[in-house]
Amino acid sequence: MERRVAIRALLSALIAALLIAACSQATPTVDPLVFTQTAAAQATSDAASLSVRMTAEAKFNQQPTATETPTIAPTRTASPVPSNTPTIFLSPTSTATLPPTPSTTLTPLPYQCVLVDQSPRDGATAKIDTNVTVRWTIKNLGPATWEAKYIDLLQMGGDKIAEESRLDLPKNVKPGEEVELKVLLKFKDRTGIYRTDWALTVADSAITFCPLYVEIWLSN
Repeated sequence: MERRVAIRALLSALIAALLIAACSQATPTVDPLVFTQTAAAQATSDAASLSVRMTAEAKFNQQPTATETPTIAPTRTASPVPSNTPTIFLSPTSTATLPPTPSTTLTPLPYQCVLVDQSPRDGATAKIDTNVTVRWTIKNLGPATWEAKYIDLLQMGGDKIAEESRLDLPKNVKPGEEVELKVLLKFKDRTGIYRTDWALTVADSAITFCPLYVEIWLSN
């Protein structure tokens, strides 16, 4: 019995010794300087938090300030400013005086004529196996005299139905005078329209003037 009590006392003392040792190891040693710095930092942090909270509460409790709506001044429309366009005055340009052009006097052709009369007229009819005498009355409008020995009436083209293709001028024709030219046409075997072309020619030259022609219808 006593032995059991002694064992229990021993165990209790051992447990107490272990607990004291554990408590002494678990309690850290606090450096006074570190503790002072930590306390100061905590105080600064608390003060900053308090300042932020007070600022937020002040903004929350602050009455809203009425915003003044800016008054827009009326816009002035700029009046058009007349442009000062310079007026340009052109001085008259002097025109060079050209020398007068000498007038050209046209020399009239020496041989000119006009048809005064014709018989038969163009479009006249004739029968087969008949002869028709064509008469042209022409007038000398030129300054030269038509001399019979130099001027002939020559067939220039058309149907060859004339008795002669070259005829002498019947007389000399002075300026302003008239002359009658005669050509004999012979119609034989073909019906239809016939035409002959003539002109006055000057011998030994290429001069031709006063063209003449006649058209005749030939029927049965």
